[in-house]
Amino acid sequence: MVTRATLPVPTVPRGVVTGIFAVSAALLMTELALTRIFSVTMFYHFAFLAISIALFGLSASSVAVYVGRRRLQRFETRWLLAGLALLHASATLVALSALVRLRVGLNYSSENLVRMLAIYGFAALPFFTGGGVVAIAFSRLPARINLLYGADLLGAAAGCVALIPLLNYLGAPGGVFAAAVLSCVSAVVCAPAAGRRQVVAIALLLLAVPSAAQLAGLRPFDVAHTKGHDQDRVLFSKWNSFSRVAVYDREHGDWSLSPTYSGKPAASLFMDIDSAASTPILKDATSPDATRYLRSELTALAYHLAERSGGFSTLVIGPGGGRDLAAALVFGARRVDAVEINPIIARDVMLGRFRDYSGNIYGDPRVSVTVADGRNFVRRSDRRYEVIQASLVDTWAATAAGAYTLTENSLYTTEAFGDYLDHLSDDGLLTITRWVFDGLRLVSLAQEACAQRGLDAARHLAIIRHHRVATFLLKRTPFTPDEVSRLHETTQRLGFTVLYLPGVPADPVTEEDADMQRTGTSAADYERLILATDRRQFIADYARDIRATTDDRPFFFHTTRLRDQFDVAFGRSMLFGNGLSALLTLFGISLLLVVLFIVVPLLAGGARPGRGWPAWLVYFAALGAGFMLIEVALLQHFVLLLGHPVYSLTVTLFSLLLGTGIGSLAGRRVADARVHTVTRRVLVGVALAGVVAPAVLPSLIDVAIPWPLPVRIVTAVAVLLPLGALLGMALPGGMRLLARAQPELVPWGWGMNGAFSVVGATLAIFIAMNWGFAVTLLAGAAVYLMAMGTFSRLPHEGHGVRSPTGDLPSGRNSGVPY
Repeated sequence: MVTRATLPVPTVPRGVVTGIFAVSAALLMTELALTRIFSVTMFYHFAFLAISIALFGLSASSVAVYVGRRRLQRFETRWLLAGLALLHASATLVALSALVRLRVGLNYSSENLVRMLAIYGFAALPFFTGGGVVAIAFSRLPARINLLYGADLLGAAAGCVALIPLLNYLGAPGGVFAAAVLSCVSAVVCAPAAGRRQVVAIALLLLAVPSAAQLAGLRPFDVAHTKGHDQDRVLFSKWNSFSRVAVYDREHGDWSLSPTYSGKPAASLFMDIDSAASTPILKDATSPDATRYLRSELTALAYHLAERSGGFSTLVIGPGGGRDLAAALVFGARRVDAVEINPIIARDVMLGRFRDYSGNIYGDPRVSVTVADGRNFVRRSDRRYEVIQASLVDTWAATAAGAYTLTENSLYTTEAFGDYLDHLSDDGLLTITRWVFDGLRLVSLAQEACAQRGLDAARHLAIIRHHRVATFLLKRTPFTPDEVSRLHETTQRLGFTVLYLPGVPADPVTEEDADMQRTGTSAADYERLILATDRRQFIADYARDIRATTDDRPFFFHTTRLRDQFDVAFGRSMLFGNGLSALLTLFGISLLLVVLFIVVPLLAGGARPGRGWPAWLVYFAALGAGFMLIEVALLQHFVLLLGHPVYSLTVTLFSLLLGTGIGSLAGRRVADARVHTVTRRVLVGVALAGVVAPAVLPSLIDVAIPWPLPVRIVTAVAVLLPLGALLGMALPGGMRLLARAQPELVPWGWGMNGAFSVVGATLAIFIAMNWGFAVTLLAGAAVYLMAMGTFSRLPHEGHGVRSPTGDLPSGRNSGVPY
């Protein structure tokens, strides 16, 4: 007689493991590629929507498997997996075709609301169907959870690495199509040998139809329209892993040219990133005659002080189409270093297609262009400059990492300003041009950086305005009376406005930016803050949050105080009008959808679970939320070390996923009798790592930044891999115990874990925006401690567990045909 204790553990065919690997890779590739598509077709903060939708779809799929378990019972597992994988490929292609065409405006209207719901629905399809493949495998083979979970995580890690070159060569739509191909591969390897030919035929037909349409010129997967360019002729466009760069046959406006200038500016073309952050490509930018007008530009104000016989050296952060480079050369710079983060702009546009048009400004012998992150370049450089310039360098274009962190910008932090000051010559100038409405925080940054060096910022700052923009000058040494006089004379001659100049009364404020009017702030606040006897009290009392941002809390554009955030997010006439409203609205939508499509179906799905179910669900919910809190915080920490958001995403996410996969596979070797003890220790280890990381990582990163990139990558992997291994053991350990104690709760556990991953991802950004990533890590540690406390009270060996071996209880899955 066969008892539960002696039931053989079901084997897992190699094709199923490979299929789970492939589908998981496809899911992660689709998730990250959609962040790119949403950033181009809509607005930067909609990129976060892709992450939320992915987690929701995956969670809902596990619940659907639970609710429909009796109907699915009659299907052989391998046929079911193959069929679902084909359905996933089909859903991915349908969703891609729809999402490249759907756009939503920011204003509240019934039409935009319907479009938003349609976008959510189409985007959820790939994750719902692909998640079903994984959920079926997990629910039918819980005794092999470590192997399957390991394949799932390792597949996601492989997808993370594969996506970068795919985005570079095929673009975001091509990356999603490649994910559909992987799903077809999964269907083929999962199918039983007897029916594999039929599955291959269906998969080939499924891929052939859209491929033929693309070759025929129908272009079902091309982005049809981008925001702001419905009538523009596209001269050039190209995707890479973190942007879509396009050049249009259209003049670029000039936002800061002196009103006294009577000539004609140089001709230009309009280039932008993700149809948001724009820059002009100047025609004949190396010609003194064509670019002489730049002497009347507000952005070039610092060069009036730097100009001297023998020339000067300049660092331009974010040169884009070359206007700032041309300005430096017009004033006689002998050397211009430029650091451009986007290789498409540097290589394909400025040194490629538009090299002749721009007068080969990037190839001028006086100019040296490096493709890198500006902040990392400065930290690693040993040069000093007479001028360091950054003109309206924004991150409105969402990187895949930025989808988690919305609008973080390490160029505008206290530590960054310290780096800039340290790389100026003795009389060097930092010049930053920003919009008037968001520039007041730059004063706080300058004050904090100066205070840390024992300097009085009031003697080192000058702020000059023209309409909506202002140029900030921060000098390493105090402005001399002669420099103040020259700057004042130049400002008056060019018709600009003084907001602050040492010893010179500010000009009367005759116009206020609309955003400043709405918030009750004023451009006159610049002088008030600089001259405040107690600047900290001024900042504390101010209507907006203008505290100096830091590397730990780098959200420069987030100025809404905590007490006002819900009013700002929901009290406007705009649909997802900014990152904050998108974040909080998605948080509300996520909670609502979790209740409607996860909690309600679970409650309505059949017989009530036995006693003790709340503790199990709290445990898996805590793992979902805690994992996202830690992952989001770590992604940001490693951006500065690795020097590029793509490196941070690839290395950080890959290392964590690889580590979790290794941890899950290693957990297979843990004896059943020790699962509870080992899992409890793992939870404590993760919590300790979350507490220690905020204290250790900043110092480690500061030391490692000068190292060569391969060494920095190895360092990041060495730090993240062990943590990933710990993270990868907690969930399968709990699932092994749950499958023995209360197997009917397995789908509930998956559902709650995924549901609270949605909530955790949103909550992580909210915490980081208001209190910083260190607090986010600590919050993750606290959640894992809560999970450990809950887990300690769960039944384990000798405490009512039904089956002491980890084999499937009789009647649960043993009757499922395989």
